[in-house]
Amino acid sequence: MMTGAEREAFALRVMKEVRRWPGVQMRTHVNPLAEDPDDGIEFRLYGRQIGHVHHDCSVHVSLTRALKQTVIEQGLALPLVQAGSPAWVAFLPEIPEDAQRVIWLLRLNYVRLRRQRLSPDAAAASELLREHEGALGELTPSIATVLQRTQARAPRPLPPMT
Repeated sequence: MMTGAEREAFALRVMKEVRRWPGVQMRTHVNPLAEDPDDGIEFRLYGRQIGHVHHDCSVHVSLTRALKQTVIEQGLALPLVQAGSPAWVAFLPEIPEDAQRVIWLLRLNYVRLRRQRLSPDAAAASELLREHEGALGELTPSIATVLQRTQARAPRPLPPMT
């Protein structure tokens, strides 16, 4: 179990890294079921949540069902049973160094969401996408296959500006 100082260092490390990624917005994560609805920090891309870090440093990430299944089978995260959607996974850090795994999971979802906005040709030409895919390191064949299936045949439009 991490101490208060370790939890703070963990959360800061994750936030400092993820907020550097182009297009990422950070905002308060609101949980209407919690006693205090301000329940952490969430990261968004194109108006969609990449994931969020709770005050206790647990991390929740919404993936596709296939990607969720693969990540769970490989022991990279746990299923999140109480989530409103069947695609959520959880990671419960035990030591400050677990921030690397959390950053990896968030980056995996960042790449997935970026790919959904690009045509296959645009994805192949994207320097930014190559950079983040490279930072993921060597993916297992099953994760790489599932990630490739998220590629849009035609780019999805951006959400309207509000």
